[in-house]
Amino acid sequence: MSDETPIAWLALEAGTPILASDGQPIGKVDEVIADKEKDIFSGITFKPGWLDGAVFVPADKIESLTEGSVRLSLTVADAEKLEAYES
Repeated sequence: MSDETPIAWLALEAGTPILASDGQPIGKVDEVIADKEKDIFSGITFKPGWLDGAVFVPADKIESLTEGSVRLSLTVADAEKLEAYES
């Protein structure tokens, strides 16, 4: 498989790069938020900086999932406005 091969959320791994809608990197997947038993994908979290807390990206803001990246439908500016995630 190539890095651009689409994957299901079940195959998404922590550490996968997250890209804004223009392709600019904004972080890496920290955690996949889902209910595996019900097959419900809610979204992902990432930490924008080393000392920052996790930020939640809802599934409806994710444009695509591939082996090589998660591409959001958000700009970098919009991604900076996402809410903190409290587990």
